[in-house]
Amino acid sequence: MCPICRTVENVKKRGFYRRPSDQKKVQRYLCKSCKISFSDQTFAIDYRQQKRWFNQSCFVTICSGVSQRRTAYIFRVVPRTIARRVMRFGKICEENLAKYREQRAKVNEVQFDELESFIHTKLKPVTIPIAVEKKTRKVLAISIGNIGAKGPLKQISLQKYGRRPSERLSALKSMAKHLQACIAPEARIGSDMCPLYPKLIRDYFPNTKHYTCRGSRGAVVGLGELKKTVFDPIFTLNHTYAMFRDNLKTLSRRTWATAKRKDRLLFLLNIYGWFHNLWLDRKRVKPKLEVFNP
Repeated sequence: MCPICRTVENVKKRGFYRRPSDQKKVQRYLCKSCKISFSDQTFAIDYRQQKRWFNQSCFVTICSGVSQRRTAYIFRVVPRTIARRVMRFGKICEENLAKYREQRAKVNEVQFDELESFIHTKLKPVTIPIAVEKKTRKVLAISIGNIGAKGPLKQISLQKYGRRPSERLSALKSMAKHLQACIAPEARIGSDMCPLYPKLIRDYFPNTKHYTCRGSRGAVVGLGELKKTVFDPIFTLNHTYAMFRDNLKTLSRRTWATAKRKDRLLFLLNIYGWFHNLWLDRKRVKPKLEVFNP
């Protein structure tokens, strides 16, 4: 298919070329309609990359609790090489999650809540709404938005950075819009007792059943979002949040590997969200980064 005019009928083969980095033979094509030449490499995830040999290992390493700088040290590359990989991988994983939502069967029970982190400093907190399917523990939708600092840090944040507009509601609405593509009309949706959630559910999922549970304080050491209670109705969600914190260095407790930009943090979240889904299917599919085709 031509990348410009999206036609298939007027495309013909136009020889081969050998890729300089590894001497692989790549098929070249010509579109008769727009006179554009392209190849199989045009649609690959490693398009125009010179060091494509460590892409899959880099994908797994980033999702295994290793910082970007340490990943660069492990593979003997400069940190900006990993930063560029994160941007490309994040876009691919975001598209894969969108295709997964559209092409999978409708979900009958979903749980969602908000994970809190920060950008650059604790004076710039962000909220991260994440929706998870209860039965399979797979991530369905991820969003992010700025929020104001709380507690003792509130006044310090106001003095240093001024008033930061809250994007919490818009982030929740963005997650809900993504979730509409895969949720059944009469599904069950679980969450904690936040007062914002009932109206959100009524607006975007009017026929669903919304159940809530009282949140409890998480363990201080070691367990992240996991609760100390004997029975947790939204354990699936809290367990997934704990895995996000454990496997993404940027989200770890008391870390210095902080994200400097909101969009870059979203790239990392999408990368791990897709890796998490692949990991749950590891007996059937090896966790490998590629374009999603069910």
